[in-house]
Amino acid sequence: MRLKYKINVSHLKYWIAIVFWALLVAVIIKSFLLVPIQVNGISMEPTLHSKEEMLITLPGKIKRFDIVIIKTPDHVTYVKRVIGLPGDSLKYKNDHLYINRQRISEPFISREIADKNENYTSDFTLKELTGLNKIPRNQYFVLGDNRRISKDSRTIGTIEGSWIVGKAILIYWPLNCWRWLYKF
Repeated sequence: MRLKYKINVSHLKYWIAIVFWALLVAVIIKSFLLVPIQVNGISMEPTLHSKEEMLITLPGKIKRFDIVIIKTPDHVTYVKRVIGLPGDSLKYKNDHLYINRQRISEPFISREIADKNENYTSDFTLKELTGLNKIPRNQYFVLGDNRRISKDSRTIGTIEGSWIVGKAILIYWPLNCWRWLYKF
């Protein structure tokens, strides 16, 4: 027994159009709006853990404490937290952040993992590290949340705004660790 199927050309065109537009939207979202990346290393613990996967978006306006993805001219990629904005002066003294001479709270730092006899973040001033009193225009000062092991602006200096390729918005993998990183 042979079955005959008649193909409805208008239905076929309809489904081809739907698939085409769905693929186009997916490519645009993945290419320009949301990009998945994997965290490698422990420099952002306790906020981010190695092997977690997150979505990033285009950077837009950079705000203090944003978690940003940085690609340096020598193609090294970092995930760090923005601490200092253009025009800021900053220093660390006795494990406290001071920006423009005001003490700033850092609620994302886990003080429990810090040794009681040793500062979690070593004392420094922007002037000592960079020779500058203020962060230059279109540059940022970034630090990892795991201050004792992070390679960040304390060693590589301020970063150019053009090096920031995205902002972290959410952790999506593993599923039991799903959480928002960005405050809208």
